[in-house]
Amino acid sequence: MCGIAAVFEAQGRAEALDLDCLSHRGPDARGEWTSPDGCLWLGHTRLAILDLSSNGAQPMHDPETGNVIIFNGEIYNHHKLREEMRSAGVHWRGTSDTETVLAGYRLWGEGMAARLRGMFAFVIYDRKHNRLFVSRGPFGIKPLYYERRDGAIRIASETRLLRDAQVRRCSRDGLSSYLQWGTCPDNEFLFPGIEMLPAGSFMFVAADGTTNTQIYWPATRYPAISPDGAVGRVRKLIEESVEQHLLSDVPIGSFLSGGIDSSIITAIAARKMGGSRLRTFSVGFPHQAFDETFVAAEVARRYGTEHHRIEVRDEEVLALVQEGIEKMDVPSVDAINTYIVSKKVAEYGIKVALTGIGGDELFGGYPSFRDAQKLRLISALPKPLRKWLACFGPLGARLADMPDGGDLATLAIWRRRFWSDEMLAGAGLPLTPLRIATPPELCDGFAQISWAEIGVYMRQMLLRDSDQMSMAVSLELRVPFLDCELTEYVLGLPARTKKGGAGIKSLLVEACRDLLPECVYTRPKMGFALPMALWMRGPLRGFTEAGLGEVKRLELLAPGTIPKLCKQFQDGKLHWTRIWSLVVLGHYLKRVNARVGFEAATEFIHAE
Repeated sequence: MCGIAAVFEAQGRAEALDLDCLSHRGPDARGEWTSPDGCLWLGHTRLAILDLSSNGAQPMHDPETGNVIIFNGEIYNHHKLREEMRSAGVHWRGTSDTETVLAGYRLWGEGMAARLRGMFAFVIYDRKHNRLFVSRGPFGIKPLYYERRDGAIRIASETRLLRDAQVRRCSRDGLSSYLQWGTCPDNEFLFPGIEMLPAGSFMFVAADGTTNTQIYWPATRYPAISPDGAVGRVRKLIEESVEQHLLSDVPIGSFLSGGIDSSIITAIAARKMGGSRLRTFSVGFPHQAFDETFVAAEVARRYGTEHHRIEVRDEEVLALVQEGIEKMDVPSVDAINTYIVSKKVAEYGIKVALTGIGGDELFGGYPSFRDAQKLRLISALPKPLRKWLACFGPLGARLADMPDGGDLATLAIWRRRFWSDEMLAGAGLPLTPLRIATPPELCDGFAQISWAEIGVYMRQMLLRDSDQMSMAVSLELRVPFLDCELTEYVLGLPARTKKGGAGIKSLLVEACRDLLPECVYTRPKMGFALPMALWMRGPLRGFTEAGLGEVKRLELLAPGTIPKLCKQFQDGKLHWTRIWSLVVLGHYLKRVNARVGFEAATEFIHAE
């Protein structure tokens, strides 16, 4: 796992971006390359996972074509691809998947992207055509941002390399989107001009700066498939994916929360590793209501892992909360949990860890799968009647804000909103609709909700938070549930197959029941939660007030908005995340302001 950056100038010499900003993504080595004409600069910071020798160093050159690559990610089927390419006469210098991708482009051109099974973002300089080939993995696990300015394009793994290149104006649409969703949607960042390459796409960048983007995944349609043998097929696909995700030349750990998803990943990984003991990690708190490590310990004992229960005291967590916000590349209301776990695991010298992200989205672990049908009935009510529901407290007010007659996917997405239309209007902000890519044609409502959760909450919050918070401490997170073949198969299964049994995620549990202690799948779903509301009223009160004070000082919201929201929060009428999103934003902008200088910061915050 690494950090990558590129500058391609239509005219003049490309100026290097600040690789120090990406040192946390690649502390093991760094490299730069400038084209003979000076118009292209490529930079790379390396976290060495595969081929730890100099043969894996980047930027990497193809001696046959003169092409050059900078690569971030892991290609889990690269051994299989190498065998295929070896029969085509390719000779290998090293064993890295970066070299595999570079050779694959030589043979297959843009068709190579769809052959890759893994998580990735890369830039290839195509010498013959004097252009860039830029691509990002199917699920968007690894980020890739870019900006176009004055005939040049700048590309980077993090926005901090781009947003500081010039004084920027904070977009009111971007601010509205952030408050609605608790994160910056892929196509609506706080700072206009910064874009994200869509997941599952590739882009050609010509020498004059023009671009051409194409989607290679997903397909436009996933028809229903026969459920015969679904239990065995799901188990086989999960096992294959976990085995592929164990590809590494350094030791691998696993986040073991004690939930269904992480327990399954851990169990299969421990079996597949044979003579090597898997190292597992769970984080516990003094508050028993937030501690499920006793279940994780039982899973660890069953599979003989080298288990570490990490006890985190309140005073340490409070410091890590503030430290995590300081590390954010993009503000988020929900990234701190991942930072705490990643920071503690990285302290054990782990570079690679497995996680269970994706299980809830594919197999129906979220309340949206159970609530969507009820919400559709409410959304069919006349709007005046729904507005009347606002008289019945916060829940009624939220239901009143529901879209008219929405389909299940739309309602699942709406359920993820943090700020309502009324809150945005009261804050003097525009209502910025969420723009999402056209979803594939799916077989039923269950699959539609799955795709909505994958494309919005998982991709734009969970995966981005996991990437930025783990890479902040030089830790690579891998997500075995996010495999294209597994995802496509599960999406095509009828809903009755996925929710036919007792409890949540019944198909997943049935496929892996023999791997799990009974306590894993019979207890209520807990998740990794922190007592944030309690802390915001207590030990984090000063930090909370400082963040809110910065938002108020910058006059981002209508006068009186923050005191009103704070009173609602203190009275228990507003969920803590609605206030916390402003706290994070305030501290984030204060850091950005300090970097570009106070005078400039005041300008770009207020200007339109």
